[in-house]
Amino acid sequence: RRTMARSLLFLTVLCGCISSASAFSVSGTFQLRGSNARGALSRASGARVTPAMQFQMPKFEMPKFDFSMPQTPAPAQAKGLSKVAITGSTGLLGRALTKSLTSSEVEVVPLTRGEDGVLSVSPEDLEGVDAVIHLAGENVATGSGPLAFLGIQAWSDEKKAEIIRSRVEGTKAVVEAINGCASPPRALIAASGCGYYGFDVGDKMCDESVPIGNGFLAQEVCSAWEEAALGAKCRVVNARFGVVLAAEGGALAKLLPIFQLGGGGIIGDGSQYFSWISIRDAVNAITTLCDTPSISGPVNVCAPTAVTNAQFTSAMGSVLGRPTILPFPAFAVQLLFGQMGEEMLLGGQRAVPKKLQAAGFQYQDATIEEGVASA
Repeated sequence: RRTMARSLLFLTVLCGCISSASAFSVSGTFQLRGSNARGALSRASGARVTPAMQFQMPKFEMPKFDFSMPQTPAPAQAKGLSKVAITGSTGLLGRALTKSLTSSEVEVVPLTRGEDGVLSVSPEDLEGVDAVIHLAGENVATGSGPLAFLGIQAWSDEKKAEIIRSRVEGTKAVVEAINGCASPPRALIAASGCGYYGFDVGDKMCDESVPIGNGFLAQEVCSAWEEAALGAKCRVVNARFGVVLAAEGGALAKLLPIFQLGGGGIIGDGSQYFSWISIRDAVNAITTLCDTPSISGPVNVCAPTAVTNAQFTSAMGSVLGRPTILPFPAFAVQLLFGQMGEEMLLGGQRAVPKKLQAAGFQYQDATIEEGVASA
């Protein structure tokens, strides 16, 4: 009983201290010193005051959230570009790319979807365009319904069909418009993903020569997506993007609040690789691909240092100054997210940007710590 009483007393005092500190959002010292303080309290209460009492309030700070916009990418050095067309210009990467190009006095023609949700583009839209940058496609990490943004059991049959349709049909529409031009654009930079290499490749280093891997993203999405782009009568680059890191959207925006609250941790055993690129490096890589006639075919658009999930988690904790001790076990990932979780969260690729590096591309954020900090 005495032990229980002491425990209850300790919890009561602890909760009182925390609630007081958090309610007033202050930390500091409450002091009663000298005869003036004792006299003031004696006159106010008639009570006898003991000499020099000092109480140190516990220091307690609520987590600070920073939802500021990511750093503006350095203006792209668009040496050979005067006019480009962009699909997906309202998306995370499309917005950053548009802002960077316009700041370099490159005219940007946004190609948008119609009311039916289908990408609409004609040869007239591409008149005088130097390059077409095709980024549009259905989000692969969201489901449907009120919890769509969480990706709960995201890959239903209907969702899979829409992921494929939006990419293949959209790409075919762009290719048809290019081929219908009297003077077609010089290049088509068509988005793809590092998921091309499969989700179960372990620590194998995957440059652009590695053959297609296993899984829905590899066998059904990336393969058809890239094949559709190759029909264009111009130089074609299949830009296999890693995860683009930016605080205002994408995967990082979902993770930041969790890690800020100290709820971050490894996913599964943490050994799966994670290919990534900062948004400013992604923007400048696209411009490099437009400007470099010698580059064609598949290109890994990712940082030179792919990391494991454990390394990424550690970097997040280090940059944000938060603990990362709450793991997300594999069985829970499989239960909540199904096949999407198996491929995108528990699986991964160790992609290597061999072609970009051979072209002399200079990264602003070559390490994961730099990538997270710059977001």
